[in-house]
Amino acid sequence: MQTVSILTHSYVDGYNRQFKRLFGGGLERYIRELCGVIHAMGLRPVVHQLSYFEPFRTSFEGTEVIGYTYELGKVAAAFERMAEEADGLLIYASCLWHPISFKPGSIGICHGINWDHGSVLTSTKDGITSAFRQAVQQLDRIVSVDSHFQTYARAMCEFDDMDKIILLPNSVDTASYTPSKNNQTNQPRKRGYRVLVPRRLSYERGVITMMLAAEQLLQSRSDLVIEFAGELVDGTNIADAFRLWHDAHPAKKRIEQRAYSMDEMRQAYAGADIAVIPTIFSEGTSLSCLEAMSCGVPVVATNVGGLNDLVIDGLNGRRVPPNSAAIADAVNGLLDDKPLRRKFSKLGRETALAFDSSRWRDSWTAVIAKQLEARPAAP
Repeated sequence: MQTVSILTHSYVDGYNRQFKRLFGGGLERYIRELCGVIHAMGLRPVVHQLSYFEPFRTSFEGTEVIGYTYELGKVAAAFERMAEEADGLLIYASCLWHPISFKPGSIGICHGINWDHGSVLTSTKDGITSAFRQAVQQLDRIVSVDSHFQTYARAMCEFDDMDKIILLPNSVDTASYTPSKNNQTNQPRKRGYRVLVPRRLSYERGVITMMLAAEQLLQSRSDLVIEFAGELVDGTNIADAFRLWHDAHPAKKRIEQRAYSMDEMRQAYAGADIAVIPTIFSEGTSLSCLEAMSCGVPVVATNVGGLNDLVIDGLNGRRVPPNSAAIADAVNGLLDDKPLRRKFSKLGRETALAFDSSRWRDSWTAVIAKQLEARPAAP
């Protein structure tokens, strides 16, 4: 059986030393689905990832996962070590912006530009551009999850093969993520309205921005519950700040935080009246945005990265600048406009159907099959 090795910085939870569970981020969900594609092709996926503690070997849903300890600041060396240990076709599933020496005949994935923030030094951005030029030269193909990176690569990198950068947006299982009765009617329940923030609680995903927006929303509306549905990494400044804010908040009974498993997320969308995607930088075609739209939940999203590929402001959702005032105003406006919520629910669902996971699986199957055909036969 041929092996396809996936190299990444995160899959099972190496942040909290829980090596038997998947970490609840978009990257990890993407790799889980990609392993499913590889299994369906009759191939053997193996995930190689970084470990923030001891090295480990485990299995998740029939896929072997190998964790490697590494020195902080030496990500490129860690990926090169993983590549030496890995067998078969290699897929570099993250960290392409590091100056890695990629193995010939490999595929890379860019999950979105993560340096699109004004505070990132120009010298750092220049170094990232240099690393990506190396990646484009060394990798056979790069799968881009959004048009943002595809345009960046065409503008900043030099290559003759116009199929080198494959635009393959993220997807959603529209048969599983379906509108609930509440999403279809947008009727408030007795307890009032519920705003869902289906994001990992991290700085780039906009948790601080959303906390500030929540201040405005909770003060102006007594009928509102805000749920932060995402992972917190214990011991981080963000986790400490969020818990201090929540515990001291006068409206803390209307602020909820829960980390759902991937299979439980449908429950969160079913109870939501609005979903907010408050990213401030580092965003591809957001899985949580697609899931919310597929469930018929009206979306307020920031105009960052691949979210611009999904949300057309005023047609299928609200798309606003990445600041707390704009987010709060958009949420308040939607809560006061039931016909607009109904419109966004309907057209959001129709948008999601164009990103159905069956198309994504077929496309990835073709990419892997083509790459395997191009590889030299084993001696």
